[in-house]
Amino acid sequence: MKPLYHVNCRKLFDGDSIEMNKAYKLLETFKPKPITDTEYIKMTKSCDSFLEKRGYIMRSLDSVEETFPLAFSMLMYKDVYQVERLLRAIYRPQNIYCIHVDRKAARDVKDAMTSIASCFKNVFIASQLYDVKWGTLSVLDADLSCMRDLLHKHKSWKYFINLTGQEFPLRTNYELVKILLTYDGANDIKGSNESKWIHRWKHAGTPPHNIRPFKGDVHIVANRDFVDFLINNQVAQDLYTWTKNTTIPDEIFFNTINHNTQLGVRGQYIGSITPHEIRYFSRIKIWSDGHGADCHGKVVRDICIFGIGDLPLLKTKEEFIFNKFHWDFQSFTLDCIEELYFNTTRDEYLGIKDFNTSLYEKADIVKHRRK
Repeated sequence: MKPLYHVNCRKLFDGDSIEMNKAYKLLETFKPKPITDTEYIKMTKSCDSFLEKRGYIMRSLDSVEETFPLAFSMLMYKDVYQVERLLRAIYRPQNIYCIHVDRKAARDVKDAMTSIASCFKNVFIASQLYDVKWGTLSVLDADLSCMRDLLHKHKSWKYFINLTGQEFPLRTNYELVKILLTYDGANDIKGSNESKWIHRWKHAGTPPHNIRPFKGDVHIVANRDFVDFLINNQVAQDLYTWTKNTTIPDEIFFNTINHNTQLGVRGQYIGSITPHEIRYFSRIKIWSDGHGADCHGKVVRDICIFGIGDLPLLKTKEEFIFNKFHWDFQSFTLDCIEELYFNTTRDEYLGIKDFNTSLYEKADIVKHRRK
C-alpha cells in the first residue's frame, strides 16, 4: 500500500502535537476523492486489472492461515468506496464473504457491489436481502441470511465474524487466526441480564425452553457449530420467534443463546464470572453515555465516529475490529488505520513482526469455554 503523503501517520499514532495540528489544518481544505460507484462498475469489467490496481492479496500468506478459513458477513447500504476498502483489507482467498446490500440501497450501490463481488469466487451477495431498519428484526434477519448462505456455500470455515461497512480491523488475518486458534471454539459474544435491561423483553412474554434473556451487542465472533445451532436447531428457531416481540432483537438473540449454558452449545462461556463483567475482544466502540468525553471525533446517535485525535488510543487496543469510521470525516483517520493494517500484514509476511497471543489465552471466555 502506498504511504500517505499529506500526513505522517506514525507521528499521529504517537500523538505528536505538531503533526496533529498540521493534520487538522490540512483537513480544512483537503477533499478526499473516493472511487465512485460508476467507476467501480467500469473498473470491474476487467477483474484482473481491478484486483491488481486495488492491491488485493490473492494468495494465502501463511500455511496456518490457509488451513483456518474464516467467514464474514458485511451489512451495508451506502458508501461502496468505504466498504470496498474494508473488503480489500480482510480479503484472503481461503476465506468466504457474504455481503448484504440493504434492499433500499440506491441502484448504483447495488450494481457496484454486485460487480465487485463478481470478481471473486469467494465473495457473494446474500441470497435474501432485507430493508434494514435499526432497532427492528431486519438487522438480525440480514445477518441470519448471510449465515445460512455461508453454511451452505463453504463447508470448512472455522469462525464467523459479522461486520458493517463502517468498521475496520486492527488485527490482521494472521493475527485473527492465531487468536482464534487460541480461542479453540470459544465465542466472543457479550451478554448481560442485569435488571436494567428487562424493559427490552418485558412485553415479549415468557421465553421458550426455560431460557433466560440476555442483552449484548449484535457484533459477534462465533465458531461454526454455534452458527449452525442458530440456523438449524429448533430451540434457536423457537427463541427467534419469541425474539420478534422484544425491543432491538438483534442485541438479544445471539447473546441469549450464548449465555444460556443449559443449551449445551459449543463455545459458550460456562465460568462463574457475571457475563457483563467478562472482558470481550470483538469490538472497540466509544459510547457517548459515560464515555463521550473520550471521543476526539464526533458523536452520532450516541456513538463515536473516530477522528485523528483517537489514533493514539486505537493503536493501543487489543480488540479485533474498530467501530466506527466515516471515510469522509477526518479522512486521515481511516487512511492511517488502513496504512497501519497493511504495514503490519507486510511485516508479518516478511518475518519482521510476530504476534503474541498470551492476553487472549488468559481470557475468561477462553479458559471457561464449553468444548
